Amino acid sequence: MAECQVKYQKIMAAIDLSKYSPDTFQHAQALAKGLGAELILLNVINTRYLDNAERYGGEGMGIDREKAVDLARADRKATIEKDFLSQAGGVNVRLVFREGLPWEEVVAGAKAEQADLLVVGTKGRSDVAGALFGSVAEKVQRHAPCPVLSVRGPEHCRLSK
Repeated sequence: MAECQVKYQKIMAAIDLSKYSPDTFQHAQALAKGLGAELILLNVINTRYLDNAERYGGEGMGIDREKAVDLARADRKATIEKDFLSQAGGVNVRLVFREGLPWEEVVAGAKAEQADLLVVGTKGRSDVAGALFGSVAEKVQRHAPCPVLSVRGPEHCRLSK
């Protein structure tokens, strides 16, 4: 059997600003710090709703897609800088934004950044909709170009605070 050389130089964490984001960040930050890896925080602006608004007359209602995306990016950047980047603890970290469907953009972002490991948050349970359509984390797991660490919600976190 050939020996596999595993080296994590780029760890990407998908941060969606849900209640799962702090735990996702903590796991990714701890790994990046311990391994001396770069940490890339990825936030996806889900444009599905904006695209549908434009398609169904949103422009006439004063919805400008580009402006909405710019405002979302600025708002999220401020939140991520305050809540996550400030907690990086000496880890080389940078923030990347992408626009589109979340699971597709997380996979595309991991490819574009050549991530060695992808860290995503998940509820760790499924429901009827999840069983029929699949969760974002499950789709990322199936399509990612690298290993995926799935972090269950805060109720399952065992990190020492």
